[in-house]
Order: sequence, then C-alpha cells, then structure tokens
Amino acid sequence: MMQHKQRSAFTLIELILSIFLLGIIVYFLYAAVANLQKSNQIFFKKSQSAFYNQKILSMMQKDLFFATKLQLEGHENTFANMQTTNSLFDIDYPYVTWLIKPDLKKLVRFESTLPFSEMNARNNAYYHMSIIPKECELFKIYQSKKKENLLIYIKFKGEEPLVYEFFKPLAPVDLNQSKHKKQPSQATPPAPHR
Repeated sequence: MMQHKQRSAFTLIELILSIFLLGIIVYFLYAAVANLQKSNQIFFKKSQSAFYNQKILSMMQKDLFFATKLQLEGHENTFANMQTTNSLFDIDYPYVTWLIKPDLKKLVRFESTLPFSEMNARNNAYYHMSIIPKECELFKIYQSKKKENLLIYIKFKGEEPLVYEFFKPLAPVDLNQSKHKKQPSQATPPAPHR
C-alpha cells in the first residue's frame, strides 16, 4: 500500500498564481490612487478658482454698493464708471472704473482721485490699475427696471459664467440718458455667494 506524504509547502503553480493575483490587486490599487490624486488636483484647482472668483465678485459688489455716482455704458461689454467709498488704495471717494481691456482681453479695475475720462499720458501715474489675471470673454452689469437691483455677469474663458444679483439702494445712476439724484443708504452690503 502506498502512503501519501503530507505536503507542507505550496506547489510552484500555486505560488505563481498567488503572485499573479497579488500583481492584479496592486495594479488596481495603484490605478485607484492615481485617479484619487488626479481628482484631488482638479478639486483643488476648482476650489482655488471659485475662491478667486468670489473675491472678484466681492470687490466689484462693494464698489457698486457704495457708489454715489454710477454710470453704465457699452453694448457688448459694460464700461462701469463710479465714484465710491470703497478703496483698495486708501483714497477718499475714489473714482473706480471696471472694463475689459481689449488688448489684454482681461477684466481691469482702475482706481484714482481723477475720473477715468481725464486719464492721459501726463497724469496716468495717479491711476491704479488692477488686472484680473484671467482671460475675460464677457462682462456685463444689468440694472433692473426699478433701478433697485444690479446683476453682475462675468464670463471667463473656459469657466462657467459668474452671475450675481444684489439689492442696490437708489443712488445717482447715469445710463447715458437718465440721471437720478438720491443719496445712497450707508448699509452694509450682503456677502456675495454663488
């Protein structure tokens, strides 16, 4: 009678099969980690962009909310002139202008003690220019018929449009035809949110 010996080790086929299965598991784990890193990078870029866009809207909204004189011009893109109490450069009652600079295709904010219309080669040192470092395709500011709400619409290249509407106390507004002479309220503007 033959006696079978008890095996105490793996056969070569079992060992190769287990290494092969371990390799498949490691491959899929590596692919999952790579996808996770890629999605984290995309999320970080989008959150940075959203934070930056929020800062742009907040700055523009403060300029508009505290404007005592507001002039909106332009058909394709808005050319927004205002005199406001909001200043980035510690100027009392600065003149602020928002526009798309055609040569740069960027949204630009000018701030000065002088109106934008008086800018020339001799006095351009009095103007502070803040350039939004994204290519801007469209910039519009709309005013409601009752002139109590403003809507900001900004479209940066490759991004979803930014749309923000807020209540604006009645102030002198010049839309190239009508002029209103009321004093603005000194309320705190609502915080912008998307």
